Amino acid sequence: MNRAALILEQAARKIGVAAAWAGIPLMVVLACLEPVLRWAGLGGDLPFGEASTAAFFALTMTSFGYAYAAGAHVRLEVLSRRLSPRARAAIELTGAVLIVLPLCAVVLLDGTESAWRSFQQAERWADTGLTLQWLLRAWVPAGFLLLMLAAIASALRAIMTLAAR
Repeated sequence: MNRAALILEQAARKIGVAAAWAGIPLMVVLACLEPVLRWAGLGGDLPFGEASTAAFFALTMTSFGYAYAAGAHVRLEVLSRRLSPRARAAIELTGAVLIVLPLCAVVLLDGTESAWRSFQQAERWADTGLTLQWLLRAWVPAGFLLLMLAAIASALRAIMTLAAR
């Protein structure tokens, strides 16, 4: 069980780090390129503003799993420091099973359906002729899938803590 938790946690962390290394420079380049092209008279119909926003959105969605796996999500540290490890594990397990995992499942199902519908309808991205809106929509279920993996890893660790004597 510990190995499974480690694999799930590492997957969420590594994908989040990779997305940050790729996404942050991409956002900077796209945000800088737009005014330069506009100044040169070449950027009138290019969607660089939307592209940098899309990169930010994708990075944000991808970071959910990383944040949960790294323990960077919101906790009441003042209260949790006073609790025993078993009590913290019970709270973590309850939160993961009753809140995080059902939320991820709903968003994963609905987001996948939305992305597929967008793909089938050849929905256009911004003011361009590119039929890539489905790709942006697909980042939502992808991000919540990573969050789900991290939550499962956290739940497995909590179960191991509660099962230990």
